[in-house]
Amino acid sequence: MLLMTPGPIEVDQRVYAAMNRPAVNHQGMEFFNTLDETIEMLRSVFMTRSDVVIMPGSGRLGLEAALCSVIERGDPTLHISNGTFCGFSLEIARRAGAEATVLEQPWGGPLDLDLFRKELAKKHYKVALVVHSESSTGARYPIAEVAKLCAEYDTLCFVDGMSSIGSLEFDMDGMGIDLCVTSSNKSIGSIVGLSLIGVSQKAYHAMESRKTVCQSYALDLLRWHKLFFGRPAPRPYPVIPSTHLVFALQEACRQALEEGMAARWQRHHRFAEATRQAMEAMGLGLFPDRDLAADSITAVRVPNGLAEKDILKRMREGYGVILSGSMWGAAEGKLFRISHQGVQAGRELLAPTLMALESTLKDLGYPMEPGAGLAAFSRALS
Repeated sequence: MLLMTPGPIEVDQRVYAAMNRPAVNHQGMEFFNTLDETIEMLRSVFMTRSDVVIMPGSGRLGLEAALCSVIERGDPTLHISNGTFCGFSLEIARRAGAEATVLEQPWGGPLDLDLFRKELAKKHYKVALVVHSESSTGARYPIAEVAKLCAEYDTLCFVDGMSSIGSLEFDMDGMGIDLCVTSSNKSIGSIVGLSLIGVSQKAYHAMESRKTVCQSYALDLLRWHKLFFGRPAPRPYPVIPSTHLVFALQEACRQALEEGMAARWQRHHRFAEATRQAMEAMGLGLFPDRDLAADSITAVRVPNGLAEKDILKRMREGYGVILSGSMWGAAEGKLFRISHQGVQAGRELLAPTLMALESTLKDLGYPMEPGAGLAAFSRALS
């Protein structure tokens, strides 16, 4: 099976091989050296001089750790809602006691920054949250502009970078982002099971200024800062790490930095654009508009007369390629999604995916010129 979903993604063999070693003591210097090197590489991936916390658990746990660490009951939070995934941080914030305001925006549409500014001016929000690459719709949002407005109104900028950090241009310090979260099994290209959380000094100051203690013992990022960072090994962990997942993550980070982040972003853009041109050559509609499309995922409109579930089933059972369908919400039943993150963003995996999609559409009776998609893909790359 070829895994072309937005997460988990296909993983390079070097990453798998990095895990193939005997069990190690998480308090041993061998592992501390690995962990510290990996954190330092993550700082380069995130482009920050501050901490990047490696926490066992999926990306959603990272969202909860960051929000629980800064939010106290009654704190105002502002949530930009333009896809499925903003709903996770909204629910987490409400459970933490936040007084959440939702700024509704069209799914796959542009973000109205003037409206965002007007909302920030109404009252002092402690945190504003935006999804960088909304993988439910394939849309990309202007996080640098959002962060700039947040700084103007003394609001923490929290970016959900699940399917963007590692594939889209991302500069935590340069953009002025205070909190950001991704997971190991997305664009960074490792195995599922680790949450990666970037924390600015401004965010730590907000945690230190709390009137009440963080309600979570394990997820309190301030405890991580005080117990773990800046202290010589061996040192205590607030949560015991997943040693072999860290070995895999180390190799994935090493590969990213060997390529270079700017080159990596350009590769993702190149193959995303080639994929979009292939879809158009096959007569398929894209979602959202091209100027809003993320380079991590291509969302494709289901053609009239076909069903999303039939396309996905035929791709999987007939050709051994797994794509993702739509998620709940405004796009439900209307899209299927091709991921090009990490090693997926290459000719070796995208070409057979496009061949399988052409064959699937032909099998389902969709009229198209045979080979048109793959030819357009090749032209775009050349």
